[in-house]
Amino acid sequence: MIYVLYGENESAINKYIKKLTIDNNIDTTVTYIYKECTIESVIEEAGYLDLFGNKKIVILNDAEFLTAKSTLENKTLDNYISNPNENTILIFKIITEKLDERKKLVKTLKKYAKVIEFKLPSENELDKYIQSYFNERNYTIDKPALNEIINRLKSNTKVLDKELEKLEIYKIEAKNITLEDVKKLTAKYDENNIFKLVDAVIKKDKKTIFKTYKELIDAKNEPSVILILLANQFRLMYSCNVLLDKGLDKYKIGNALKEHPYRVGLAIDNSEDIEKNELLSILKKLAELDIKIKTGEIDRIKGLESFFLEL
Repeated sequence: MIYVLYGENESAINKYIKKLTIDNNIDTTVTYIYKECTIESVIEEAGYLDLFGNKKIVILNDAEFLTAKSTLENKTLDNYISNPNENTILIFKIITEKLDERKKLVKTLKKYAKVIEFKLPSENELDKYIQSYFNERNYTIDKPALNEIINRLKSNTKVLDKELEKLEIYKIEAKNITLEDVKKLTAKYDENNIFKLVDAVIKKDKKTIFKTYKELIDAKNEPSVILILLANQFRLMYSCNVLLDKGLDKYKIGNALKEHPYRVGLAIDNSEDIEKNELLSILKKLAELDIKIKTGEIDRIKGLESFFLEL
């Protein structure tokens, strides 16, 4: 069986993979990263027939050939999709808002594979999502603590799991989350500072960049989270830029992107000072940095500082 698991909720994707592993009594999991391997090596591993008929999972992370970022034409892959090894669960995993539906490969996978999207919770769903997160791990969370997490995160659901993981690790013995824990560990996401940082990056104003970055760090914002928020803003700016060219106003853009008009307005203002190709270049650098941090190739603090210095 082949699965395509995509969306912005990486925690939910990982949870689904874990369930697949348990439900299918999998003992062996082989993991690849797209940019660090060939597609032939992945298909060879997936197609390998175990003499004893044992099942395994083969995961290809960062499968960006399913998005508009890159392309892939491969007969070996095409042949495998239509005739997969029944003893292998092959998973294409990509953290992205959407797949490129125009691609022949995506259409083929939708025909032969199980394609599942994992969305982030909306602001209205945060209460249940947080409660469920801790219930599944046999933790309890006090009502004031839950309300404080929602208040601090506001609309920044993309970093929700990172903040919940910090609390989970911190209270691994007591297994109860209190208001004091949240105040001590959870960052307050000041969108104005993020917008200020984005503006400084566009202008390559190093003094303001490092001043604002320090303020965010002092407010307990993790560098990896700041990276995510930066990428989200630049992605929003690019999307706004494209839709503006199509004649949409900020309210129609907000509806199309499901973003508040205020955030859209700020993104539009910022996008006027930068070309689309430069926006894409910044997004690519942030994506590459994110991969390097996740794979341990570079320290999360030094990595982001290097990104700022190289502007």
